[in-house]
Amino acid sequence: MKLKIFALTTFIVGAVSSVSAQYTADALKFSGTENSVTARFGGLGGPHTSLGGDLSSLYGNPAGLGMFSSSEFSFTPGYVNSSNKTTYLGQNSESSLGNLNINNLGVVFHSPTYRTGDLKKGLVSINFGIGYQKNNFFRNEISFDGVTNNANGLGNYFAYLGNTDINPDNNQPYPPNQIFDNLVFAAHEGFLIDYNTDANESFYSSNTRANANQVVSYDRKGGQSNVDFSLGMNFSNKFYLGFGLGLASINYRSEELLNEQGLNFVDNVNYNANFTKSFDTRGSGVNFKIGAILKPVKEIRLGLSLETPTYYSIDDDYYEELSLRDPDNRLITDNNSSPFSYRLNTPLKLNGGISFFIGNKGFISADINYQDFSTIKFRSDENALNINTNRQITSTYQESINVGLGAEFKVTNSVALRAGYRNLGSPYQDIDFKAHRYTGGIGYRFGSYTLDFALQHQQNSALSTSFYTFDNPQVTPFANTKTNVTAVSITFGARF
Repeated sequence: MKLKIFALTTFIVGAVSSVSAQYTADALKFSGTENSVTARFGGLGGPHTSLGGDLSSLYGNPAGLGMFSSSEFSFTPGYVNSSNKTTYLGQNSESSLGNLNINNLGVVFHSPTYRTGDLKKGLVSINFGIGYQKNNFFRNEISFDGVTNNANGLGNYFAYLGNTDINPDNNQPYPPNQIFDNLVFAAHEGFLIDYNTDANESFYSSNTRANANQVVSYDRKGGQSNVDFSLGMNFSNKFYLGFGLGLASINYRSEELLNEQGLNFVDNVNYNANFTKSFDTRGSGVNFKIGAILKPVKEIRLGLSLETPTYYSIDDDYYEELSLRDPDNRLITDNNSSPFSYRLNTPLKLNGGISFFIGNKGFISADINYQDFSTIKFRSDENALNINTNRQITSTYQESINVGLGAEFKVTNSVALRAGYRNLGSPYQDIDFKAHRYTGGIGYRFGSYTLDFALQHQQNSALSTSFYTFDNPQVTPFANTKTNVTAVSITFGARF
C-alpha cells in the first residue's frame, strides 16, 4: 500500500495529496447514479415516484408495476452529447463528444389473482418485471492546454514528491537510487529535477522554469448498470406495494495524458515529457428497493420509495508512467502500478412524489429525492486508509436534495405532449455545484404499441479538478470545467 500513498495523485476538488483523496472522489463518482427512465418519464424530467404504470417503475418505485393491467415490453436507446468548456493556466478550451447508449430494456408480466367475488377489492394482481438499466455514464473526452509558472510545472511536482519521501534515519529525502517512487527516479534520470546535497541537508529541485506548454487530455469510458428484478402488487386499485432487487455493476476506464514541453535551464536544452495515468475499475454489488403508491381519490396519487445503499466490491488497477529524453537524447521511462480491492457502500435514497390528474387530459407530477453523500462508507484491508478516506468523505460531502416537476397533456387519445424541469442539489459542503435539467417530449400510441421521444438538456456548474496536486492549493494547477449535457431518447413499447 506504500506505493499508492506515494505514487497516486488526486482528481478531486480541493488540494489533498493522498490516495485517500482519490478514493474520496471515486466514492462520489460511483454513488452518483440516477435510476434510468423511459422516454415518457424522460420528457417529464426524470423519475416520478407517484405515477406508476410505466416501465420506469421497474428501475425506480417498484410499486408502480402494480398498475399494469397487461404485460408490456419496452426498449429505450439514447444519444448523449457532452460539451465541455475548460479554463486552465489562463487558457480557454472547448471539447465535445457524442455517444450512443442503451438506456434500458425491460418487460413486465401481468398476473391477475383469478379469484371469484368482487374482483376490484383485495389483492387484484401481482406483476413481475425484469430489466436492464444504465444508470451512470462516464463517457467523455476533455482536452485543454496552458502555460506553467515558476512553481507548478512537472519539474516542480516531481521535486515536491521527492522531498516528501523522507528517510526516517536522517530525516532527509531518499537519494534517487533509493527513492521508492519510480517516476521521481525517472524525472531525475531525465534531468527534470536534480538531487542536491551539502553538509546539512539534501533536497530535490526543479530544472524547469516558467512558460512551459502543457497539453492535457482525458478519455473516459464505461458506466454503471443494474439488472433489476421487481414485484408490484395491486390492492383494490387504491394501494400499490412493490419490492425490488438490483444486481449492480461498475465498468470504468480513464486514460489521461499530460504533455509538457519547455526549457531545462540547467542544461540549456529543450525537453518534451509525457506523464500518463490510467484507471481501470470494475465492481459488482447489490441493492434493494421498496415502494408504495396510494390513490386516496381518483385525481391524486401519492408515492414513496426507498432504495438501500448499493453494497459494492470493487477492484481497482492504477498505472502511471513518465517518459522523456535526457540531454543526450536517451529515452528515459518508468512507471508505477498498483492493483487494489475495496468495498463501497453508497448512500440510501429516499424518494417522494405527488401527482394530480386532470380528468383524461393529463397530469402534473412533482418529485423530491434525498441522499446524504457524507454517509458513504469505504472499507479495505488498509485500516489507516479507511480512517482517512471516511474522514474526508464526511468532511467533503453533504446531504443533497433533487426536486423535479413534470406535466403531460393529451392532445388527442393517441398523442401526448410532455415537459419537465429538475434541480439537482450539490453533494459538496463547500462548493455550490448544482445542475438544472430542462426536458420535453412527445408520445404516440397506436393499438398495442407506443412510441415516445424525449429531449433533455442539463446545465452544470463549473467544477475544479487537477492532474496533479501540491499541498499548497495556490500552487496546484486547477482546471475549471463546465460540462453541459444534451440527451435524446426513444422508447418503443408493446403490450401483450
